[in-house]
Amino acid sequence: MPVRVSARSFVITGRTHVYGVLGDPVSHSLSPVFWNAALRAVGLDAVYVPFPVPAGRLSTALAGLQASGVRGVNVTLPHKEAAAAACTALEAPADQIGAVNTVRFAADGTMHGYNTDALGMIDLLATFDRPPDKVVLLGAGGAAKAVLWSLFQAGATVVYWSNRTGSRLVSPWGSDRTRVQPVPWASESLKDAMVDSTLIINATSLGWRAEDRLPWLGQTLSPRSTYLDLNYHPSSRLLLDARANGARVIDGLALLVRQGAAAFTLLTGMPAPLSVMRRALRRHLGVQATDSEASPRSQGASAPSPRRRQ
Repeated sequence: MPVRVSARSFVITGRTHVYGVLGDPVSHSLSPVFWNAALRAVGLDAVYVPFPVPAGRLSTALAGLQASGVRGVNVTLPHKEAAAAACTALEAPADQIGAVNTVRFAADGTMHGYNTDALGMIDLLATFDRPPDKVVLLGAGGAAKAVLWSLFQAGATVVYWSNRTGSRLVSPWGSDRTRVQPVPWASESLKDAMVDSTLIINATSLGWRAEDRLPWLGQTLSPRSTYLDLNYHPSSRLLLDARANGARVIDGLALLVRQGAAAFTLLTGMPAPLSVMRRALRRHLGVQATDSEASPRSQGASAPSPRRRQ
């Protein structure tokens, strides 16, 4: 564990532990904002930095970071599924999902992969008034699979699943409680599914650019709908359209801070100062607290003890 230091006297030295986030792009990531605030709050001699890693270079980057003494990293687009393949051991539920967003470098040279996206989503769904019933899930990458697993755990009855590349709509597991119904992208069937569902989740990369659109979103959302978008760009047209239609909107910050708190505990071994992390994000973005930030859990957050894939 890193040495404890005062936030006022913190100086990066040769003894400072390093954590970070790998992605492409990664310059927009807000993880350094709340991670470094959390590290200062708990007094650890450590920093958290972004590492831009192009697609296809993840294994090389992970090996180099581990050899350099980095303690652990988060992984974001487009690397979550590649990270699962690169790890020595996968901890539940990453072993079931086949995607990893947190990698811990162990002293014995092994890499342990976790999926705190799923843990964060379970925590977020627990704040809903009632378990999800009929859900539309858009996307089929690593983040979408973590959401799908979480919906299984939460007891959703039907998940209408759609993706721009339809061949990726293959569920890695089954459930007696939850029926997964693949739906063609931009089809009338997707429109019908969105009207039929009370929860619509965007787990695609759409939303970061001003020109991004989701099929049927503006025509199907209503005040009875909840729109959950894993993206958190404040000027996202998708988020603006959802709010304009009167839907309850939960942006990606709600999940970001929850998965970040779980990752913080896994990598540092200390409870995450969740209120500090939320406050750092709000200060950085210049926004006020929203209903989606509320949590029934305590202000400290820690990750459940994971099980290792044998």
